[in-house]
Parts: sequence; C-alpha cells; structure tokens
Amino acid sequence: MSQDEEKEIVSTVFSEPTKEDYDEFTSAELNADACLEGRIKASFTDRAGNTADLFIDTETYERLGEAYISANTVLRYETFIEQWRAKLSENNYYNDLTRNPEKVISLVFDSIDPMTGREVYQSKDSKWIYTREVSRREPFARWMSHGAKMCYDSGVEVRANLVFEFAGQTEKVFYDDWNGVAAYSTTFNSKFNTQINGGAL
Repeated sequence: MSQDEEKEIVSTVFSEPTKEDYDEFTSAELNADACLEGRIKASFTDRAGNTADLFIDTETYERLGEAYISANTVLRYETFIEQWRAKLSENNYYNDLTRNPEKVISLVFDSIDPMTGREVYQSKDSKWIYTREVSRREPFARWMSHGAKMCYDSGVEVRANLVFEFAGQTEKVFYDDWNGVAAYSTTFNSKFNTQINGGAL
C-alpha cells in the first residue's frame, strides 16, 4: 500500500465523541479532555470500506459546514502507523473567488527590514505597510500586512487571492494547507524585486 495513495470519501457521519473515543485517547497517554472537548467527530468511509475519524473543532466545523467537510476530505494510508487517516483540506474554502475576490494592491518600495531582511512596501492607495519574506531554499514568499505603522513584532497573514504589483511585476498569494497564505511555486515571481538593488537581496 502506497503512503501517498488517497481515496475519495463516499460516506460521512457527524456525531459527538463517544466514551470509547475518550478511552482510546487516554490509553494512548493523551489528555482526552483537551483533545476532544468542544469537537465534532466526523467518521469517513471510502468505496472500499476503509474508515477514519477526524475530531474537528467547533469553529472550523461551523465555518466550513458539513457539505464542505465531506467534499474536501480524503483518506490517506499512512504506512508508518499502518492505518488510514482522514485529511481535510481548507484550500477550496480560502481560495474561493466569491469569498475572497482577487484584488490588485499597487506598492511602492520602502526599505529592507534590518531585523529580518524582509522587503518592506507601502500600498499606493491605503498607505498600509506590507512585507515580503522570500525563502532562500525554494520559490516561496510570505506576505504580511502591518497596518499603517511598521513594528518589528507586528504583522498578520494576508488573505488569499491578493495580487501585489510593484514596478511592472506582480505576485499572487493563495492559501495552501501546508503553510497558510503565501506565494508558492505556481505564483512566485523571482523577478518581483529586480528593481531593488538588482534583485540581489
């Protein structure tokens, strides 16, 4: 059985965690109350009859809804534990263009943050500060919003489907379960900062 093999869900049952679930967590030397309180149990089955459970926090359950959870969960066989596990993706929720419409934010360059090496930009329209942190290992850039004033410990993750524009170059961010909202390989623009010291950052 391949670890990467994933199966589509054909049946989902939502319920409260059972006494048996609490006992199972306790027998695994886990704090069952901390792991299960305030969570909804989702039991998934694929066409071959393989099953797996997820214990979803109430906020996520209410935000996504049962239909989304059922449609965006797959079963994956994990060889190191020799079990099927359920994997819920929130990609389609955050990247939905109706929920998060595409928006272009035109920027002017401000500086390089001496504490982190991040590129600092300011929106031409709102004057809000944005920072771009580029990975040195892979095509990846994390964008953060800092409001009207830059502070070293400030910054929140931007929403999906924003397109940042600077000096004729654009870079779009989207959500991925792997690491949140960022510009990943499919939208990362290696030429985005070429007008800043020749791009040698």
